[in-house]
Amino acid sequence: MNKDVCRIKGSRRGLVITISAGADFAEVLRQLQEKLSAAEGFFAGAEVKLAFEDGQFSKEQVDALAELISAFGMSLDRAQPVTRYSPAPSVGEAYKEAEPAAGEETLLVRRTLRSGQKIHYDGNIVVMGDVNPGAEVACTGDIVVLGSLRGVAHAGIADRVDAMVFAFRLEPTQLRIAHYISRSPDEKQPQPLGPEVARVVDNMIQISPYTHWGS
Repeated sequence: MNKDVCRIKGSRRGLVITISAGADFAEVLRQLQEKLSAAEGFFAGAEVKLAFEDGQFSKEQVDALAELISAFGMSLDRAQPVTRYSPAPSVGEAYKEAEPAAGEETLLVRRTLRSGQKIHYDGNIVVMGDVNPGAEVACTGDIVVLGSLRGVAHAGIADRVDAMVFAFRLEPTQLRIAHYISRSPDEKQPQPLGPEVARVVDNMIQISPYTHWGS
């Protein structure tokens, strides 16, 4: 099995593609094309930065990466030079170190998340689609799903107890807000008549119709 030589990760300003130290460029292109093809347009419209764990590719190689990225509807950020990789703090650590002064940023996910797909973000997440069983969404802020939430959702990482989770249909396999955890009931529940919101009330996660939230 070939070593994973490139990794795609979301950041507060877009996507970062990290190239492993000593990676063969042909293998980098092959794996990157394979990963982007498997995502089926999931990253379309995103701005991409490149980071290298060791050294730096030539201008021609960066141009080849930019061409491949462009073929999948993304753009390479050339405003800043390609940088060497340095490990970033975890989402929780980043939030504790620097809470945004003018409100959190929001990541817009314009598709349904299928089983095995995971989105972790320092800020809020809005999913324009469903979160299917086996998919996972986690962030430091709020989670809004404009569809059905049937996977795992964790809002308020770093103990943000004021975070909330909203969905047109709220049926998560596991729901977490800060350090509070709620699981789906074993027995089938009546279908809600409209959107629902989950938040922490009296030291437990409470789910209520969105129209009644805050009343």
